[in-house]
Amino acid sequence: MNILGIGPFELLIIFLVAFLFLGPDKLSKFSKDFANYVRGFNKQKQELNDLINIELDNNDSDDKDEHKR
Repeated sequence: MNILGIGPFELLIIFLVAFLFLGPDKLSKFSKDFANYVRGFNKQKQELNDLINIELDNNDSDDKDEHKR
């Protein structure tokens, strides 16, 4: 498991430090907000990849049509 170049041990250390600074209540809210942010980011990334693939496919089909003429 490697999230953003951070291994499991480093992730554990980050959560422990965050727990010490934020406390259990704020850490829970922060974790939920962060999860929503990551989920939204991944959704936007997937939509961008889909859009790029659609445009590339359209461009390839246009090139094939020009070569047939």
